[in-house]
Amino acid sequence: MDNKLNQTPQTPAQEAGRWVPVDRNSLGFDVPPIPNGQPVQGPDGSLYCVGNSQSQLQSIPSNSMNAVPTPSSIVQMPPIVQPIALVPYTSQNQPLLQYDPYSRPVDPPPQSKTPFYIRKPYMGLSAALIVVAVIATLLMILLSAFEGNAIGVRSEQHQFVGYELLAGAIDILKFDVFNITGSAGEYYAGVIGNTGINGLQTIFAYALPFLTWIMTVGFVCLAVKYLVKLARKRSPRCVSVAAIIEFLLFIVFAVGALFISAGENGGNVNVEGFFYIDDENPASIMLSWGWLIPWILSFLMIILPLFARKNAYMVDKSKVDDVHIIN
Repeated sequence: MDNKLNQTPQTPAQEAGRWVPVDRNSLGFDVPPIPNGQPVQGPDGSLYCVGNSQSQLQSIPSNSMNAVPTPSSIVQMPPIVQPIALVPYTSQNQPLLQYDPYSRPVDPPPQSKTPFYIRKPYMGLSAALIVVAVIATLLMILLSAFEGNAIGVRSEQHQFVGYELLAGAIDILKFDVFNITGSAGEYYAGVIGNTGINGLQTIFAYALPFLTWIMTVGFVCLAVKYLVKLARKRSPRCVSVAAIIEFLLFIVFAVGALFISAGENGGNVNVEGFFYIDDENPASIMLSWGWLIPWILSFLMIILPLFARKNAYMVDKSKVDDVHIIN
């Protein structure tokens, strides 16, 4: 008997069911004569078939519309996939966690610090430049920048010292700018007082004292500049524009003194005597050691910074104690 079917019989081409043995006396009804091996539908809607044993019974069609047929073989259900927890690998040599209440952190071994490089200071060269600038300043103040000979305009020879030229600038401001009366210094009386109608002579006579102030202050500024480099341990390597300006100002000073000298006596003899020492035909005004030596020192201050190497570096010991350098 196949009790999985409904009232409507199905053809053998449809889905097959499974035969179940049943006692004929337990049905409660009589079935018509059943040919051996042929299925017959009973009053309850089930199919019945007469057979000698279960192995002789074959699968019969099932109702594909409503019935759920019994599978004819073992069915593999789809696998159930679910995540699993992965634990990190641990062992006695590499445990996942260790705790020792008596343990103390171990100080790391000392490491060599990264070296800090600075430009090589060349402190001795900076000190030499400071000394040169100070000497040039003192020579400009204490030595005579030029001397005036007793030719035509003055009765005796006079050395115009650097501090007299500096005082001459104050006299110019006092007498010609602010119109203050008083006694004039040697430069104002001996040089400006003897200027003629030559325009360039007058201009340079008034300009030289102020030019002396500029050159003197320039040497002081150079000394302060290299003093700061020495204190900060900076390299003095640079193109010293201030020293170049000083060098050129000394040349302008010499040209101004030449025009004053030529204007005082008004002849070529003064020009020749200005450049060549001639006891017989000296110039009215001639340059002296107070101009020549500072002029040479200004040129020296242009050359000295170039002795410091351009790309010379060293380790700053004030920031790094132990330094290991790999060459």
